Amino acid sequence: MTGNEETVVRALLARAADELPAGGVPTETLLVAGQRAVRRQRGLAAGAVAAVAAVVLLGSAGLVDGAGPSTTRADQGSPSPDRSVPTVAPSRPAQTLSVAAAGAPTTTRGEAPRVAPARFDPTRRSFRLGWVPPGAVHQSSLTGVAILSAEADVPDALVPGGPAEPGPMMGSARSVTVRMGARGVDIFSPQLGSGLVGSGVPVGEAPGRAAAPVDGHPAFLHGDGEQTLLSWEYAPDGWISVTVRSFTEPEQVARQVATGLTWQDQRVTVPFRPVAVPARATLAGVELRTWDGRWLDADARYLVPGGTGAEATRRDLSIGVSNGMFAGDGSDFGRSRTMVDGRLGSAMDGPKGLGAYRVAQLPGCADCVAEVGTESQAALTAVGGRTGALRLAASLRLVPTPTDPANWRPL
Repeated sequence: MTGNEETVVRALLARAADELPAGGVPTETLLVAGQRAVRRQRGLAAGAVAAVAAVVLLGSAGLVDGAGPSTTRADQGSPSPDRSVPTVAPSRPAQTLSVAAAGAPTTTRGEAPRVAPARFDPTRRSFRLGWVPPGAVHQSSLTGVAILSAEADVPDALVPGGPAEPGPMMGSARSVTVRMGARGVDIFSPQLGSGLVGSGVPVGEAPGRAAAPVDGHPAFLHGDGEQTLLSWEYAPDGWISVTVRSFTEPEQVARQVATGLTWQDQRVTVPFRPVAVPARATLAGVELRTWDGRWLDADARYLVPGGTGAEATRRDLSIGVSNGMFAGDGSDFGRSRTMVDGRLGSAMDGPKGLGAYRVAQLPGCADCVAEVGTESQAALTAVGGRTGALRLAASLRLVPTPTDPANWRPL
């Protein structure tokens, strides 16, 4: 099972488990890590059937019901004016490839770094996507200390015949991903089914055969039937790759993405106001996602002293907000509902400090949900357990006019 397939199964098991009676199997596959967005997968419907069947065979969910008393105080959110969530990826005019042919030398935009940093600053991003495939309305960027990435997905229905829509789980028909590693970081093993992201393993040569250069650097092309990687050394001992999934003429698509790749040094901002994080928690990365041009999810990730999360996994603790990922009244929360001083919340606890704690209807946006996720016992202890995590989620507030990125704030 590849890393992506494992993520899909974990997510589907967790979602299915939330609808089953309490008590039973304390298995990690039913927990939080699988509740983040699921992307880049073909045959997702078949995976969903298998996951639900697995939960039924196992017995019942290993999650603790959150039907407890109110734990925090927060203002009641008001409905978002005239807001609608697209349920089908809108049709787009056909975009043609500007690259003459696969195998042609390729040049990115702007000035690429000449020195690969020992580590990235997770509050800044070094590049942005320019050209993306037609229909790629789901896009994301992720900063970190070891790897920076950006992705564009063409969404697909999670269930055959259903809509392609944003949600806790999402299907993807096709995708392109750009990954940039700090000095000595192995960006290839995770994509090829082994290793940890940012494991710090020096890479002497990228996988695949020699290909036409990018920015004057020797490039390599690797394909395994499901994905194709176009890779080059942007600076000594610093590698970057463009991964293409499920497209015909993948090298041509990869080179088109590389041609549109724009180098820049930009401060990362988020649509929510700063909150008090646990003492000595260290920012490890920020993920931002959009759907058809509007922000969908913003998530800050932290490492906590004593936690089991390493820089490779990017977090012990996550704090963020989503916009249209769940039903506006929180009905997607299922069995794990709890009330947080008049607002609908959700608390899901698991072994080893794994947990997801959400509060719906942020003030000023009835469709927005705040979430705190813990992935180690140290993180759960640092936020004050379930009550503290819910209190932290309920304290999140959006910036004025969060639909305008110009109003967003740095962390």
